[in-house]
Amino acid sequence: MPARDADELLIRAAANSPRVAAAERLGARVERTRDGRSFALVWRPPGPPTGWIVTLHGTGSWAYDEIALWQPFAQKRQLGIIALQWWLGGGQQMADYYAPPEMRRELEGLMAAAGARPENTLLHGFSRGSANLYALAAMDGRTPRPLFRNIVANSGGMSADFPMNREIERGRFGATPYAGTRWWLYCGGGDPNPERDGCPAMRRSQRWLQDKGANADLSEDPGGDHGGFHRRGQNVERALDWFLGAH
Repeated sequence: MPARDADELLIRAAANSPRVAAAERLGARVERTRDGRSFALVWRPPGPPTGWIVTLHGTGSWAYDEIALWQPFAQKRQLGIIALQWWLGGGQQMADYYAPPEMRRELEGLMAAAGARPENTLLHGFSRGSANLYALAAMDGRTPRPLFRNIVANSGGMSADFPMNREIERGRFGATPYAGTRWWLYCGGGDPNPERDGCPAMRRSQRWLQDKGANADLSEDPGGDHGGFHRRGQNVERALDWFLGAH
């Protein structure tokens, strides 16, 4: 079952994530979510951040993992990190995760508190986190003050059976819901689920995004696997060059 509240979820994270101690040593600060159900981790570089990485972890994972994986690259670029714990620590049904509207609500408050702005923020999602970016970005684009312009979809394609993705296809968010957004998609040639997370899936997702108004690039790493984006650091460097090159 999902945790009852943020305190219980933090206890579960401490018992199950091997990267809790590393994230704490790096100075990541816990921020409880507005609804009290979860938390986020906020890491700041020495000195004022020049921008922010807002990141969504993968299936059954923890925000602590995202801090540990991103921090070496973020520090080199003087970027801060906001990692939302969007899995509520229970099973693997949709109800065990924040839905895109809940993600956006929480990220809006976290970004405002940190001073992150759309023009200096990179939104990243890995695996299941990536698969939820398509709905999150479409919904965000219809709000009076969108939060996200630059998005990295890491090993997680657009799934046509996700409820909000069906609504995108039906035109709920207009013909070009991704107009004004830039996307950088990553896939590894050795991904064990190529039709869901690997290069065939990400090629389809790139075309789908482009058809709906996005500027979408795809980086294929023949030597990478499902976690190859971070394990093979040149992929992260390319993504950050792409992000920062827009400034």
